[in-house]
Formats: sequence, C-alpha cells, structure tokens
Amino acid sequence: MQLGIKFFAAVAAFTSLVSAHEGVAINVDRRRSLEPVNDIRKLKGVFQAILHKYESGILSYKRRTGKDHIWQTPKINKRSDVASIDMQDISHETQWIGEICLGKPSTCVLAHFDTGSADFIIVKDPYDPDKSNTSVNTKKTFSQGYADHSKAEGKIYTDTFSIGDIHANNLSIGVSKKNFLQSFEENKAVAGLSFPSIKSFDDGHLTLMEAFKRQHKLKKNLFQFTLKSGKGSTLNFGDIDSSKFCDDLTWVDVNPIWGFYIVGGRINGQKAITAIDSGTTFIMGSRKKLKELIKKTPGVSYLEDDGMGYGAFDCDITPNVTISYGGTDFKLSREHVSRGTAGKKCLLSIVGMDSGLPLDTWIMGDPFFETTSIVFDHDHNRLGFAPQK
Repeated sequence: MQLGIKFFAAVAAFTSLVSAHEGVAINVDRRRSLEPVNDIRKLKGVFQAILHKYESGILSYKRRTGKDHIWQTPKINKRSDVASIDMQDISHETQWIGEICLGKPSTCVLAHFDTGSADFIIVKDPYDPDKSNTSVNTKKTFSQGYADHSKAEGKIYTDTFSIGDIHANNLSIGVSKKNFLQSFEENKAVAGLSFPSIKSFDDGHLTLMEAFKRQHKLKKNLFQFTLKSGKGSTLNFGDIDSSKFCDDLTWVDVNPIWGFYIVGGRINGQKAITAIDSGTTFIMGSRKKLKELIKKTPGVSYLEDDGMGYGAFDCDITPNVTISYGGTDFKLSREHVSRGTAGKKCLLSIVGMDSGLPLDTWIMGDPFFETTSIVFDHDHNRLGFAPQK
C-alpha cells in the first residue's frame, strides 16, 4: 500500500547557557525544516543512516580492541573498515543541539550531542584551529564514512573547550575539510557522548567526557537529557537536576566495555535489549519484534512497505505503549506514541527494519527521550530514568 506521512523534520535551533546545580545546563531546542516529508518511504534512508552509525562504532571497537563487539555479526564484519557516522541522510530528522565553545579566542558553535557516537567532529567553518592560540595539530588525520558514500575527512587537533562556565583542555577535534553537515545550517558539529571504546580516534585522543573526567572538571561525571516536544529542553553536565522529573530515578547498570548505552528492558511486557540514543527520532526494532509488539497492542495493525514495518491505528484512539526499565513503567503519551499518518490512519512512532544488529535490539529515540529524564552516569556505569514533569 502507498504510505504517506505528514512529518516535519527537525533540527535544533538555539542554545543559551546557564549554571545550575553545581553543574551546567545547556538549553536545547530543535528547528522544524521548511518542508514536510510526504512519503514515509523516504525515511528509509534515515533509518539506514542510524544503523550505519552503529556499524561504525562496532567496527571502531574491533579495530581498537582486536575483539568482537557483543553486537558483531558476519554482515557487519564484511563491511569496509571505515568508520561511519551518518548525518547527511538524517537531514529530515531531529538533531538536538547545544552550544560549545572552542579555543582561545573562543569560538562558539552549535553541536549535536549524540549518545550513539564518541568522537567530536566539526565542519571547517567557523572554527579555525590556526586562529586559536591553544590548538595543537596532532599531525594525524581521520576519515568518517557516510550512508550516502560521502566522507568527512581532515586533520585531528586538540584544543581547549567550554560548556557554560566549565572549562577543560585537550578535546580531540576532527576538523573536516568539507562541510559534511551542509543540510544543517545551524548545526556545525557532532559531539559524541558514548563510552570511548567505540571512538574512531586513537587512544591518545580524548572524547568530551574523557576530558572532563580526567581533568576533574565536573562535580559528578554524568550528564542528563531532558528533551521536550516544545521549549525547555536541557542537557545538564555535572549534576542531576531533580526539578526535571517526578518520583525517584530508576537505575539500571550499563557496561562501558561495549561503548553504546545498552540496557535490558521491556516494551509492552516483551523483553527487549535496547540502545539509548539521543540521535534517533523514532523507536526502531526489527520487523519481527515490531509484529510481536503489535500483537500485544490492541487497536494497532501491522503494515509493510519497501522492507519497512509500521503500526497503523485509528486516529481517535491512543494505543498503549509502555516501556519498562528496572521494574518501572514509562507510558508513551498520545503526543509521543504517534508519528505521521498513512491515509486516514495514524502511524506508531515505532518502526521495524531488519538490520545487522543482533539480539533483536531496539534503538530508543525521541519518543522515549521526550517521556523521561535520562541520566547517563559515568562514575557508576549506570543509567537513571524518571518521568518528566
């Protein structure tokens, strides 16, 4: 069947910085693109790009450790040994961005903060390391592959950086020779926030969280995403802002060895291995798992188109989708359970696409992030979840 979707792509638009809770809070937002995507099949490239990002991290882990990642599969093993972080193909999706300042004199840019990758990569403008008194040319280069077969490549520098009033040194910055983020007028960089085992740069190069942690710059080595559909989205570094959520945080352990934030949970009672990813607009699983989920979700029927699986339902109902971690349930509201339309039907914000990721992995994106406040605790290797206020 022909699937149409009224979906507005989004990229974050502005940030301002304030100090709070002995840490720092970045106010983040997202900018709607001018044109909606009217055919949901066009989003297949978006989903493929997200999976390429995970394949990139898995390849980086293999190259760095000499061992197979827990998600290693023959399909991924056969890919060329080129790191891949896909942003070009997600020009019709949401990217949450905040301000980070680099070098001296300071140049402030808007960066997409991504929990599904580790490296800091920036376009050649406006940051010019030759104009910074504190930059160091490492004499090393990088090359990042993209889903559209283009590349971001250039030199790796180190420089000072700041987020709000927190200043640190030796952030490794990959400066691309070409504008690999040309679809994002506001966004100038990608700031990876995953564990360092999946970074594509060498061990001597520090990620953002490694720099903060080694230099003891934060009260607590953690950050907290509280993303909202409207205004008021924040990314806190250094301390937990309890004013952002109700009840207590539910803590779930995460293994830093694997780089990604992989935790076990349930979706409508169905066991799920999940990756918590701020760089994904939908919740994504395999078609098999989506079919199983829909069977347990009254009022929703399963549709397929071009190798993608979708859930369709009458727009006057709100399907029950409950995501559970550590025994705590988080129910998606009407606003977050639906994303787009197919004819006169509404579509779930959960999609199915077969991938190289094993264990029937789910990638948890915006619908879950906009329901909860999530703490990524690097001191205790755990994630904390609580309902947003």
